[in-house]
Amino acid sequence: MEKSPLTIRPLETRDRAAWDGLWAGYLAFYETALAPEVTGDTWARLLSGALIGLVAVDGEDRPLGFAHALLHAGTWSPKPLCYLEDLFVLPKARGQGAARALIEALAARGRKEGWLRLYWQTARDNATAQALYDKLATRTNWLRYDLDL
Repeated sequence: MEKSPLTIRPLETRDRAAWDGLWAGYLAFYETALAPEVTGDTWARLLSGALIGLVAVDGEDRPLGFAHALLHAGTWSPKPLCYLEDLFVLPKARGQGAARALIEALAARGRKEGWLRLYWQTARDNATAQALYDKLATRTNWLRYDLDL
């Protein structure tokens, strides 16, 4: 069976139902739940441009995965930084290049727009994701600390 072509494009209003399913899968993977109003707010910010939202679609324009990112200023350079906050691909579509394509599309946009860096994090035990990330970027020695407010 031939693989269907993969396209990366911005999230659009028409993607809402499919995105809801992807988002539910992402939250389930991280064993968490969010209030519906938080999900609604996230969707609204993705569509407004406050967050960057990309979607990987197959040859029939069916969403297979997403990337959500936040562009922000930093203190060590006048160039913006981009934090890839969420990356998810449907289990049935994994291993077909969607995650790599989403990251590469975001990196290409950053190069075009003059960003300083694209960065992200993952769980220490997410070996599958780390196998891809180690091919695309440099693993750092930094640890993250959270102070919930």
